[in-house]
Amino acid sequence: MTIYVTVLFGTMLIATLLVPFVSRLAKRYRLVDAPGLRKVHQAPIPRVGGIAFLVPTLALVLPLFFLDNEIGRSFREAKVEFTVLLAAAALMFVVGFIDDIRSVPGYIKLLCLILASLAVCASGATLRSFSVGNWFEIHTGLAAWPLTVLWITAITVCMNFVDGLDGLAGGIAAMVCGTIGLLAFLTDQAAMVVLMLALLGSVVGFLFFNFYPAKIFMGDGGSMFLGFMIGASSIVCQTKTSTVVGLALPFLVLGVPIFDTGFTIFRRRVLERRSMFAPDRKHLHHLLLDLGLCQRTVAIVIYAMTAINTSIGVFMLTADGGKAMALLAAGLLSLLCLFMCVHNSLHYRILATLKHNWAIARETKAVDRSFETAELRMCDVTSFGRWWETICDMGDRMYFRNIGLWHRSNGHYISVRTWNAPEGKFPSDKTAQIRLPLRPDTTGDWELRVRIWVNGYLEVGGRQAMLLARLMDEFPPPQENEAEARAERSAERGSSNSAGGASSQ
Repeated sequence: MTIYVTVLFGTMLIATLLVPFVSRLAKRYRLVDAPGLRKVHQAPIPRVGGIAFLVPTLALVLPLFFLDNEIGRSFREAKVEFTVLLAAAALMFVVGFIDDIRSVPGYIKLLCLILASLAVCASGATLRSFSVGNWFEIHTGLAAWPLTVLWITAITVCMNFVDGLDGLAGGIAAMVCGTIGLLAFLTDQAAMVVLMLALLGSVVGFLFFNFYPAKIFMGDGGSMFLGFMIGASSIVCQTKTSTVVGLALPFLVLGVPIFDTGFTIFRRRVLERRSMFAPDRKHLHHLLLDLGLCQRTVAIVIYAMTAINTSIGVFMLTADGGKAMALLAAGLLSLLCLFMCVHNSLHYRILATLKHNWAIARETKAVDRSFETAELRMCDVTSFGRWWETICDMGDRMYFRNIGLWHRSNGHYISVRTWNAPEGKFPSDKTAQIRLPLRPDTTGDWELRVRIWVNGYLEVGGRQAMLLARLMDEFPPPQENEAEARAERSAERGSSNSAGGASSQ
């Protein structure tokens, strides 16, 4: 017990002494987070506070490997797992720290996170099986590694996403570390207890300077280090217990950032059709701020929700299988109700947006098929007439109202070809007009003038224009010889009195 208390207050003291020093260095070298549209702070604030997590944790945990007591033996028995865990977490801190200094693309950070998670799997810490009380036991088999990587990656991303308000991520992380530490203590995992106490102490020491109004931010280095340590440690802890509570407990305590991340990814990818890494200002804490709450109140509200779920999780430790599942369901239901209340009328907006996106996707697919057909036909075009015929056919399939080909000679544009859609084909006159300057050749400059019927979605019309421009870049108009021109004009005069269909002149 003496070692537990020493580790907890030792890391707290080191973090408390280290943060002011790191803050001064960050200001000196301008490693600060400047205010912006997505930011809630109004002045530049140092953003490399994650050092206060890494240094105290490693400083007090690593020497314990050499102790000749129960804790030292516990570390040595799982030496590979803990060594890889600490090394991989340090790697994630380095990646995040570099991102704080000089921006790193999201896919690079994700790739490093996956590689670090695979290293943890290789050390032997994987989701091999879990049981629900005495009801049943599930063996993951070949899915053990993918599930482990998914879990660690998800927890790390969640912690990174929730770090958007003074003290928010740190407070949630402190509760999670305390909960995992309690689970480890009840299952006789002394080494994991020490590791969680070290993290808890460093986070609490950091929170003295990070709670509103914050004097320093943990940055991506700190959030990725904390997220990875929590995710991987819960895997190591669950490996020793093989019960569903080992995963359900941290999942429940991290319910707010997990639900927030899930809603964010769904909204960005499905509803807004943007990258999941695209920045915005629609996280839970942003929405609560928009309701008129101050930063301190928003943090306290989310703390309270996390504390309630933490209490439910603690009760799960002493409940049997059925009651544990009932408690888990109650906790998740309370979280769902919170998010549904904050995201007012979300289900109606989801249905309307999905219907809108489905209609656009359906029309876009038809447009793409028309383009691919035209592209294939263009590959076999050897004459000007066939080229123009392919353009007209594409225009008919894509609901163009008319297409005009103009040639510039002696400083003036002269109409060379014109195609018009049949009369009465379109129910309205709403069109988008574009002019495409084509690639010049030896005979002068060419220009394509097009009117595209807009059927309620400007996005589809824009894609039609883009695909037509792409086709013109790939297949510019070939030169028209005299014999071909005379033959086409004779054919047009012979068919000028025919009825119906699109006209080409």
